[in-house]
Amino acid sequence: MSVSGISSSLPHEHFHTVQFYGDDGALLHELKSHIGKALTRGSSAIIIATSGHIDGLAHKLKGQGLDLAKAKAESRYIALEASEVLAKFMVDGLPDPALFSNTIGQVIAQAAAASRDDNRRVVAFGEMVALLWAEGKCDAAIQLEKLWNELAKTYSFSLHCAYPMQGFSRQKMDDSIMKICAEHSGVVLDGSPSTITSESYRSIANLQREGFVLPNIEWHEREEPFRLFIESVQDYAIFMLDPGGRIASWNAGAERIKGYKASEIIGQHFSTFYAKEDVRAGKPQRLLDLAEKEGRVEDEGWRIRKDGSRFWANVTITAIKDASGSLIGFGKVTRDLTERRRTEIALRRSEERSRLFIDAVQDYAIFMLDPEGCVSTWNTGAERIKGYKASEIIGQHFSRFYPEEDIRAGKPAWELAVATKEGRFEDERWSIRKDGSRFWANVIITAVRDSARNLLGFSKVTRDVTERMLAQKSLEESRQRLRESEKSLRDLSLHLLRTQDEERRQIGREIHDSLGQYLSVLKMKLDAMSSSPPTTEETAQCANLVEECVKEVRTISYLLYPPMLEEMGLKSAIPWYLEGFSKRSGIDATFHVPDDFERLSRDAELVLFRVLQESLTNVQRHSGSKTADVEISQTDNGVTLQVTDRGKGLPTAILEHGTQDWMGSLGVGLRGMSERLRQLGGSLDISSSDSGTRVRATVPI
Repeated sequence: MSVSGISSSLPHEHFHTVQFYGDDGALLHELKSHIGKALTRGSSAIIIATSGHIDGLAHKLKGQGLDLAKAKAESRYIALEASEVLAKFMVDGLPDPALFSNTIGQVIAQAAAASRDDNRRVVAFGEMVALLWAEGKCDAAIQLEKLWNELAKTYSFSLHCAYPMQGFSRQKMDDSIMKICAEHSGVVLDGSPSTITSESYRSIANLQREGFVLPNIEWHEREEPFRLFIESVQDYAIFMLDPGGRIASWNAGAERIKGYKASEIIGQHFSTFYAKEDVRAGKPQRLLDLAEKEGRVEDEGWRIRKDGSRFWANVTITAIKDASGSLIGFGKVTRDLTERRRTEIALRRSEERSRLFIDAVQDYAIFMLDPEGCVSTWNTGAERIKGYKASEIIGQHFSRFYPEEDIRAGKPAWELAVATKEGRFEDERWSIRKDGSRFWANVIITAVRDSARNLLGFSKVTRDVTERMLAQKSLEESRQRLRESEKSLRDLSLHLLRTQDEERRQIGREIHDSLGQYLSVLKMKLDAMSSSPPTTEETAQCANLVEECVKEVRTISYLLYPPMLEEMGLKSAIPWYLEGFSKRSGIDATFHVPDDFERLSRDAELVLFRVLQESLTNVQRHSGSKTADVEISQTDNGVTLQVTDRGKGLPTAILEHGTQDWMGSLGVGLRGMSERLRQLGGSLDISSSDSGTRVRATVPI
């Protein structure tokens, strides 16, 4: 900042102001405002002052509701005794530049690192120059002011210094103040800030020389335009009170806001504007007492107009004292903030309804994260889904909801980075509950920013979609099984066609090789007998041939569908079939059946017989067994047909696959039998080992 008459080469914005004060109250009032605002917005503050001023300022800041203990713990509020700090860098009565830079630079660096605002702001108050000035070390004080400005080229901070007016002698006052002001960019005279110009040096000296009282003629020349300005203000009620609280002046804004004309209200006590309950509680007088003690007081609350209506008012009351410090009255400024108040109330109600709505949601976990990913809010749905109470999880990092493998892969930080860049992030993944169990979660993370696009944090909405995921997975598995079933059915259909062709070829071969030969010989005999009378031997041969033909026809028909099964049941049909099977295959087959075994339904007997046929065909073709044992057993609930061989068994992979699903690799014939058993409510079970295979077919009675 470059000011007329002052040379400045600071590389960044730096404010170095000085205050000339008459009493400690004015100084502490200015510091309370200056330091309090800085701490409230998250900046850091450094206080290098006397013990009395440190304690007095701490009392006022705590009265504003500031948590100084927390600020000290965070190194955002650093209070140092001025004389102790001076001792660290004073050498031979003058401040040593290197020691000063090292001592104060470390403090500023510590405070800047702890600052929570975006620009790492640091504000400082220094009273060391006042101590040097009071000791008569004026050159040392000016040199220290210069060192502060030099330090601002390295560190970013704003500095406020203060000198008590009683420390200046009238003889050397002009020159002293000029020297001090030359090192500053602004001046505060008992709470009234102004920019230093070449003209203001003389004004400050003149004010001090005259005890802050200008000649009456100059005051009246300035008072009239100022009075006219105050009276014309429409948006603020600006008026004076006497020391007892009675109204002494009244402007146009006061008439517009409060409804009283000047003639109606001047002389009345200002408690007229307060609600009865506030008057009974003594609030008006309490505000005056506080303004007199602190210099000023600010308040917001409901006030009463002339017509009895209420409005929400922002009120500032400032104590006015003469040069001797005696109270001569109060200045009061009132602003009507009813519309803002209504907007704030409506906004709070809206926010409260939104909060209650979000908190009541049960099916969604809705919560906020700070910019680092720590949980800052927690709704009922989050507690139900994730298992944590708000007191257990707020302040914890949201990565605790992720499986270990996702944490190792850096997925939580990656998701926040995507949400920050893209505005939102959505995914479905496994999430961890408090008890360690997993659930399949649909997650949406949205970046939350203020009007300046600064990142405030993230909103996170999680829904438990485990049932949907499992249903979808089950559907996919069902579709896969359906595809496999369709393939198996196509294979079965092809096999049936091939089997049909094979049986037709076998029947054709049987008819051609046996029945056809018998009939050909019979025809030849009959042709020979037609030319001459047949002999008895020839007639007997023809009869034998006819009998053989009948046997072949019966055998072929039994293989296709044995009439004995339909006429006499399994108990008779199976031994007959085994006899023929043993003759054709050379495999020794045995049969065991209870003596009291009775007939089953036609469908049950047929499917068990087909299982027997298919099983024995597999024994003959694949097992290499020389024996086959067939057994029928019966319980109260069902009948079981068991076929056992002592061959090489089925491969394990085929058996396991077949056990899981009949549509596996057990052979199309047995798969067909399994399906026919299922249609009857029965089942097919196959077990195999190196010592043989066992097929069990069960049908309900």
